[in-house]
Amino acid sequence: MINKKGKEKSTIKEKRLKIIKKLIFDIFIFILFLVLSILLFQKSLIFEPVQNVKYFEKSNLDYKVYLHENEFYEQEYLSKDMLYIASLIDKILIDFDYTFESEDNENIDFDYKIVATLTIQNQAGTRSYFEKTFTLLNNRTVSLKNSNRENIRETVNLNYQYYNSLANSFKNQYGVDADSKLTVYMLVNKKSNENSNFSLDDTSTMNLVIPLSERSVEIRMDYKDINQTNNIVKKKEHTITDYIPILIAIISIIISLIWLVKAIRKIESLHIKKSEYDKYISKLLKEYDRLVAESSTLLSFEGKEIITITKFSELLDIHDNLQLPIMYYEVSKHKECYFYISHENMVYLLKVDEKSLNNMK
Repeated sequence: MINKKGKEKSTIKEKRLKIIKKLIFDIFIFILFLVLSILLFQKSLIFEPVQNVKYFEKSNLDYKVYLHENEFYEQEYLSKDMLYIASLIDKILIDFDYTFESEDNENIDFDYKIVATLTIQNQAGTRSYFEKTFTLLNNRTVSLKNSNRENIRETVNLNYQYYNSLANSFKNQYGVDADSKLTVYMLVNKKSNENSNFSLDDTSTMNLVIPLSERSVEIRMDYKDINQTNNIVKKKEHTITDYIPILIAIISIIISLIWLVKAIRKIESLHIKKSEYDKYISKLLKEYDRLVAESSTLLSFEGKEIITITKFSELLDIHDNLQLPIMYYEVSKHKECYFYISHENMVYLLKVDEKSLNNMK
């Protein structure tokens, strides 16, 4: 069946317009499913930005100075922040109390130990003759698990006379004028673990300084507590609240990518360089628009005499003589087509393909 002129007639321009309309539709579908997937992801995922969480550290250091039996002091020990007579000191009990507290629940490991450092130095305190560290409490570990507070309490029994005798022996043996002291440290290392969403590795220290080898009868002890505030910088993280929207979102992304590929192919088809064949056919259809009618189906040539035409100009002469339309039928897209005029029992046929193109120009 031959389409009437002006109804189903399709020019190159019209084909491009159809492609552009389909391209716009493809892009619309692509954007639609892409937006849908984004909304679904946002609905099912909770994103937590980087945040600073404050934590507080404080400590309390207490000690009791136990005395040898003597005729002056009735009590067994003296409390801190007093003056002590060195020869009466038997032992010193030191209580370390450390507290960590944060604004949020956290996962943190605490490694701590207690050591004592004996230092013998010149009287100006600028250089040391001798220094040695003793372990009073081996390394221990406690963990803060999804909580915001941890408390560490430890007590050490310090043999004062042992360290004092060691300092006196050094000074007497080598005859140097020196100052001696014993510094007792509690070292608390805070570090993040595999369940933490932040990086933390920091050590806090509280210490007690005890003078040694004093010839005078007065001893004063100095101590340093921990009392500070700092921040934990948490990393970005996300939590999945519902897996069904996530699955639908993934499917939506796949669909959107399919339509994106379709759109890209249509864009490529709009920019395909025309072959000599396409240029020639396009020129004929445009130049002889009123004379040529496009047919979606090919006329049956059975029982008809076919007269082969080699040039389009010859077909134009036949059209002028018979006053019949020139029919156009595309046999193979971009490769081969027929121009023909059907008159009674005869068909005047012009076959156009890439090979025969040079003979027709």
